[in-house]
Amino acid sequence: MNTIIDQALSIYKPVQILLLFSGGHDSLCSTHYCANYLTAKGLDFSVYHGNTSIGIGQTREFVRDVCRQYSWKLTERTPEPGNRYEDLVRKYGFPGPASHKYMYRMLKERPLRNFVTHVCKSSTYARENVLLLTGIRGSESKIRMGYREQITKEGSRIWCSPIFFWSAEDIEQYIISHGLPRNSVKDAICISGECLCGAFAGKEEWYEINLHFPEAADEIRRLHKIAIANGHPWEWASYPVPYQRSIKSAPAKLYLCVGCEARNHADSDPLKNERKVRKRQRRRARIEEDRQRRKK
Repeated sequence: MNTIIDQALSIYKPVQILLLFSGGHDSLCSTHYCANYLTAKGLDFSVYHGNTSIGIGQTREFVRDVCRQYSWKLTERTPEPGNRYEDLVRKYGFPGPASHKYMYRMLKERPLRNFVTHVCKSSTYARENVLLLTGIRGSESKIRMGYREQITKEGSRIWCSPIFFWSAEDIEQYIISHGLPRNSVKDAICISGECLCGAFAGKEEWYEINLHFPEAADEIRRLHKIAIANGHPWEWASYPVPYQRSIKSAPAKLYLCVGCEARNHADSDPLKNERKVRKRQRRRARIEEDRQRRKK
């Protein structure tokens, strides 16, 4: 991991380094690891969190609390006025799978790109690089989607994935061994919850949000009333229907939204889905066991 960070630093000589922290456990581990490594090397960095304007509030607070705990400088950016989730719902209604790339662009990609271009670089047209250290891991589904490289250059943005080869077990072990705080949202519904655009969401996700985070569900209901008033009556998570789930769009490298893309491209075989549910249950049981051991 140190080698891949050093390689990115040596080749691209970034003017700034951003640690991308969504609030999920993968990005938590990546941010903690990279922060320790960069601090040891005497290099300055900032933590970046994209506030999508449609997320679970506990996740945003988790990111802020962790940054305060470790004294990390935090930059939190939101979409531009007119491109916030409420604005998009008012114009177009709740998104389905075909709208995911547009949601990604407006809610996540454009705020980061503007920050890199207009804040991190010395001038808009300067030929400078900004290193973005992410928590992307190279699971089988993500490799099939084209996420094979640990370092990728995209204009001035250098995407680097130091924990690319970590497994889910590595993540859990790192959290336990370093005593890192856990995101209660991730533990409850198995997603970080920083973005609830709903493009790939199903009814099961809506039920979990409604059960565990009713204030987020209430916000979605409020937005639904706005959508209805503007001629867009369909509900959040009303797509995709089974037929649409079977039609996979071409893979796209959406670095800030890898989890959603991976779930959409995952095999829809019912038996495999059942196995995933059982895996989630076993994982939650292990987490609870670890908590009980630490209490003792």
